[in-house]
Amino acid sequence: MRKLLFVSIMAVSVAFTACTSGAKNENKNNANVETTAEAPQEQHGLLAVGGSCDMCTDRIIKTVNAIEGVTLSEYDLKKQELHLHYDGSKTNIDAISKALAAVGHDTELYKAEQSVYDALPGCCKYREA
Repeated sequence: MRKLLFVSIMAVSVAFTACTSGAKNENKNNANVETTAEAPQEQHGLLAVGGSCDMCTDRIIKTVNAIEGVTLSEYDLKKQELHLHYDGSKTNIDAISKALAAVGHDTELYKAEQSVYDALPGCCKYREA
């Protein structure tokens, strides 16, 4: 009985060690990939974007996240600022700003067309009259 218990414990230990070492190797490989010349050109940006409610926040985040290359987006409604991380080889602040203006949100670079802004729900009107 003790022999069976010992063999079981050893088998579990070997299996655990094999699983753990595989995870370590995988992380090492990923770390190497991130440091190669073909790694994404991670850029960080802060963009002023007009908005006034949670619907605006949702629209802004949805629009930005649909852009290829954007890896992180957070909108601060109170400050009306969009914090971004993106792959600079796939997109840039100019393209992101144009996309936001196209759905009705003014940025520091582009202003939304009046007809697009007017089509926003009433709670989303952020421009001062």
